[in-house]
Amino acid sequence: MDDFLKYLVKRSDIENNEYFAYRQREEKEKLYRYKPEKNAAALYRKTEEPSAGDYVVLDFETTGLDANINRIVEVGAVKVRDGCPTDKFTTLVDPEQFIPSYISTKIHITNTMVYGKPKIEQVLPQLMEFIGELPIVAHNAPFDMSFLLANARRLGIEVNNSVIDTLALSRKYNKECKRHNLGYLTDFFGIELKNAHRAYFDAAATQKLYEIIREKYKNGK
Repeated sequence: MDDFLKYLVKRSDIENNEYFAYRQREEKEKLYRYKPEKNAAALYRKTEEPSAGDYVVLDFETTGLDANINRIVEVGAVKVRDGCPTDKFTTLVDPEQFIPSYISTKIHITNTMVYGKPKIEQVLPQLMEFIGELPIVAHNAPFDMSFLLANARRLGIEVNNSVIDTLALSRKYNKECKRHNLGYLTDFFGIELKNAHRAYFDAAATQKLYEIIREKYKNGK
């Protein structure tokens, strides 16, 4: 129980913007040795044409927006062959860090839910084995890739996969859309998105969005 109480930081002890400013001195050197460049897109190989039929869609839920400070709390991935989902990878992750209440409300993941779950040191090698050498598809890829690369570098894991960003692709191929966030796009194209902001469900919706864009690309639209 003492460990659990230590793990849960009182909300009153954290500033309003805690997930940007939150530090734990004892954890800082151990967890955040890798300092990713501000422009995460400069750290990976981008593929700007939606031609891949075999790929893995990846989505993370996190304690905040900064890969230097915040941690992954959920991983969702969908493996696709010839445009059809064939397998999935999904797990909660113990971030060893407090999830602020407003983040918890948005992603529907509480501190209690992640307590005692596998840590990223266990999860990331399994995730990279699941992905293999396939291209990675993500919506707003710089965000997800910043977390993937920060944790991979800290654990000594190389990530050489090409990356396809459906946000960038949507802006290029979905000119009829006024916005390009995942919520708007799923509504616009009639893509089912249950449990938005949960990693697997966002990844599954992104996969369907990518296939819509890929079909436009194949047809020269």
